[in-house]
Amino acid sequence: MWPLSIARMLIGVLWLLALRWKLPPDFDGGSERGLREWLELEVEHPTVALYGSFIDSVVLRNFTAFAWAVFAVELVVGLALLTGTVTRAAAFVGVLLSLNLGIGLAEVPGEWPWSYAMMAMWHGTLLVAGAGRLWGVDQYLRRHLDERSPIVSLT
Repeated sequence: MWPLSIARMLIGVLWLLALRWKLPPDFDGGSERGLREWLELEVEHPTVALYGSFIDSVVLRNFTAFAWAVFAVELVVGLALLTGTVTRAAAFVGVLLSLNLGIGLAEVPGEWPWSYAMMAMWHGTLLVAGAGRLWGVDQYLRRHLDERSPIVSLT
């Protein structure tokens, strides 16, 4: 399990480092493209026209609320994977985030859509493997819950 634990932690760090270009309160990337610019690219180069329209008419019009939500979800997923806390739930959300990124950015010039497929694959692997059971909070929780409950077994 140790290679999966290392992969889990690295993917957690990846999510946390990705927050650098969407920091509150303005969610601007500084010298890099910020969240708004990436969303505008999704509208300019939609993979699915309906998705591009949704980004334009709903997300960009309510940018601050969506930006805070994106920031919070990616922060929680990154911390959860890094620490091995509720790893399966974090990995499931990571699959959804990766697929969303893939759908939104697949047609943007210079993007490599397979990177999002690989991210989804890695999150799927962490989801089914329970990668928080080694070097993670899930290891402690699993052991602690197994000892306390004669009925519930997490094995």
